[in-house]
Amino acid sequence: MIREVNKACEKLNDTLRISVELPNPKKKTLKTAAACNLIVGAGLVAAGILFPSKSCTLLGSISIISSVVLRKE
Repeated sequence: MIREVNKACEKLNDTLRISVELPNPKKKTLKTAAACNLIVGAGLVAAGILFPSKSCTLLGSISIISSVVLRKE
């Protein structure tokens, strides 16, 4: 998915005649980011359960979903 986005941005760059390069993250970087998102997400969900804060639960859930998406990438 990241490669597809980068290719689309390259076409746009060529059309607009600008030079913007997007990074291509390595597998290790993606795995590390996924692990961090999972840890932060679990912490936020736990905080949302312990304290009356629905926003923490929501943000934690989004972070966990982000972790799953990064893992599949």
